[in-house]
This record gives sequence, C-alpha cells and structure tokens, in this order.
Amino acid sequence: MLKKLMGCASVAIACQALPAHATLVSYNGFANAANLSTAGSAKATATSDGTVMRLTNNTGYQGGAAYSTTPITLGTNATFSTSFDFRFTNPGGIAPADGIAFILSNSASGLGNTGYALGLPTASQAKSVAIEFDTYNNGAIDGNSSNHIGIDLNGNATSTYTNSVYGVSNCSTASTYKAAGCMANGDLWNVNISYDGSKLTTYLTDPAKGASWVAINSYAIDIASILGTTQAYVGFTASTGGGYENQDIVNWQFANTTQLASKPSATVAEPSSLALLGLGAIGLGLVNRRRKQRNIGH
Repeated sequence: MLKKLMGCASVAIACQALPAHATLVSYNGFANAANLSTAGSAKATATSDGTVMRLTNNTGYQGGAAYSTTPITLGTNATFSTSFDFRFTNPGGIAPADGIAFILSNSASGLGNTGYALGLPTASQAKSVAIEFDTYNNGAIDGNSSNHIGIDLNGNATSTYTNSVYGVSNCSTASTYKAAGCMANGDLWNVNISYDGSKLTTYLTDPAKGASWVAINSYAIDIASILGTTQAYVGFTASTGGGYENQDIVNWQFANTTQLASKPSATVAEPSSLALLGLGAIGLGLVNRRRKQRNIGH
C-alpha cells in the first residue's frame, strides 16, 4: 500500500495553479518529499548526498517505489522530459542487484515483485512504460549483461530493448563493479530522458568516464497508446534479490515538455540502429524463456 507524503512546496510537485506546460516536479534532495507516495522499502534517508529517496537498502529481497501522488498531464502525444541523479552503494550478496526503473503508469498501485522484476507493477496492477537501470545479469535475455539499460512495458521485465551501459557488460564481481562505466561503482550518475511524442532518447553520464553515453537514441514508441491515457503517475521502482545495494535517487526534475532534454557536448555513441533492432527482436523472441528462468533463480 502506498504511503502518501502530502503538501505543496517549492521543491515538490507543482500545484494546480501552474501553467499547462511547465516543470511539474523538482526535488533538489528529498528532505521535503511532499506530493510523493512511497511503497515498500522506499523512504527519505539522510546520506552524504543529503536527504535522498532511498528505494532499497543493501539488504536482500526488498522492493521500493516512489510515485507522484496524483497523475500528471503529459504534453501533446504524451511528451515529457526528466533528469535525475542516482547513486548505488555498498553492494553485497551474490552480486550488485537489482537496479531501478523510471516509470510512467496509469495507476498508483505501485509496487510489484522483488529480484529481477525491479518492483515494477504487474500487468494486472497497471499499464506502464519503464526504463530500467539494471545491475544484475539474468542471462541471455539481458545480453548476458550485469550493467544494462532496458525498456519495459506493462510490468514485463523482459525488455523490448536492451543496451550495455558504456559497452561494459561485466560488473558483477568485486574486481569489476567499481570500474568506470559500471552503474554499481558508487559514482553519482546523471540520467536525462526525453520523449517528443513519438521517439524516446536517453543519456547516461558517469563522471568517471568524462563523457555522456547515448543509451537510447530516438527509439520509436507510442507511450500514450500503451498507457491508454496522457495522464500518468511518474516515479521510480527498485528491488534487490540474492544480491543487493543501496539504491538512491539524489534529485529529480520532470516536465511535460521536452524542456529538460539536453544533448551533452561530449558523448559516447550507442551501437548502430541495426544492432539495436536485432537486440529488440531477440528480446521479444525470448519472453517465455526469461519468465521460466526468473521464476527459478534470483
């Protein structure tokens, strides 16, 4: 059940008086977590980064979620942009795990399963579009990558698109996860996501790499059709399993325009579009296989 943190403050989701097109979410830290609903392990937590939204602690089999308390009206054809910083720390267990997801949902039902499912609401709970930042290798369906980004639809953690972050796929052991480009390395990562009504683009930045990485490049998707609405609860989900880590959102902005979209001046290119199409086809073809694997293991 979602716990509501109410109020209307300058750092929180804007009140009804805002114009139709504006930055509707702005959290420079979460000391004031007004207008967010939390579920599971998610809670505002004091850290060296200030007060963050800690979605999970470094403990096994947790799930946490934080959503806007009320649905946000997206722009024309569900246009939006968002920027946030995350930090994953103190991994343990079998490997750093499992990761977080930024989500748009037609329901505030909120939290699904732990482990591989990343806390995403199931299809019976909500229609949703999520971008996952996954630090656990679930086998061939993840491109055998313990450091990947993916696009998940309607709570199905079988991603329709996957890509190893900075091209680094092995971040599962103590000798590898601290490397530059591994999301579990403890750095303060920045994410910039934009959707223009038809195409989704995402950049990630690890300061240790010195350049941003093109994670998703103009991926064609009809978000309004998937959600069945242009109003969405927006936020984050996360989980741990046999492996774990602290998973923190340090700050967050969200707009129902592309005003927060930015193309960094220095970027690392993603794989070719043909390669990405191949990855998508593989993902779709292995849906049933992944479900069987994940019902058994982590």
